[in-house]
Amino acid sequence: MIKVGDRVTLFEDIRFNGVVVEIFQKKNDTWFIGGTAGKRTFAKVEFAEDDIREFPVGQLMRLD
Repeated sequence: MIKVGDRVTLFEDIRFNGVVVEIFQKKNDTWFIGGTAGKRTFAKVEFAEDDIREFPVGQLMRLD
């Protein structure tokens, strides 16, 4: 489980290492026959002082 303060990298490109600064959920706009899907969990990752990006938690891998 990824938490705030964890060092993480991307599964797609392990050259990027950063620190999780925030975890939050967004509404999922996908519709199904029986209703809507649940919320998706995202993390804000700080790669450098001015470089903060959002990623779905499923795309992140802990480095510790």
